[in-house]
Amino acid sequence: MLAFLNWMLVFVRASAFLAALPVFSATNMPTRLRIVVGALLALFVSATLGDPVDLSRLQLSELVILVLKEGTVGYFLGSVGRLLFWSIQVAGHFISTEIGLQMSTLLTPTDSVPVEVPAAILNLLAMMLFLSLDIHLQILAAFQHTYDVLPIGKAVLSDALLHDLTVRVSKILLLGVEIAAPLMAVGFLVSIVLLMLGRAVPQMNIFAESFTIRIIVGLGLFGFSLTLAAERIADQLRQLPGDLLNVAKLLSGS
Repeated sequence: MLAFLNWMLVFVRASAFLAALPVFSATNMPTRLRIVVGALLALFVSATLGDPVDLSRLQLSELVILVLKEGTVGYFLGSVGRLLFWSIQVAGHFISTEIGLQMSTLLTPTDSVPVEVPAAILNLLAMMLFLSLDIHLQILAAFQHTYDVLPIGKAVLSDALLHDLTVRVSKILLLGVEIAAPLMAVGFLVSIVLLMLGRAVPQMNIFAESFTIRIIVGLGLFGFSLTLAAERIADQLRQLPGDLLNVAKLLSGS
């Protein structure tokens, strides 16, 4: 019975972790499959725990609070890996604004709402890198190591954790601007050229012609800049397992 309760607590953290983690939280991921993966992950992780938590002395209310705490910890850890994909959404929005594709949306297999086409392309690129670089396996291994620094029921809030969360959220906009920077720079130059052309040839309808020019130039540059975006995204993906352990340490109060 004690082993089952410890497995259940690990399963709660693992299920909440997968519910927020990229790829596993995709809309096309079957819920039953995610539950099975969470159950297997909890089975393997609970077998490696040195001293199981003695839950026999806990009252029902205390056990419920412990379950809610573990679920919150799991979802919070999974959200750390989600921050990068939020940055990609921001970059896609900036790119769509620059090349004039704000109204063009696409429903991807990983999103529940339509997103701009550049954001969908960058999101699928990040998903491909996430799987091809085996980041998902490294993150699952890092999840197991979180129990070395953050045992069951030991999570606490601290000023260091709130400061780290503030820094990570602030980097969402910065990373989005870095990915969209080539398109934003060229969009600024195109605006200047069109302004000068409008002054030189007043008879030309620059406003109507600017849409075609922006789309042609923007799509061409977007295709060429995907390699740079992939390198930047890959660098951030490789840091996710370490970031997961750092956040777990902060949750433990150390």
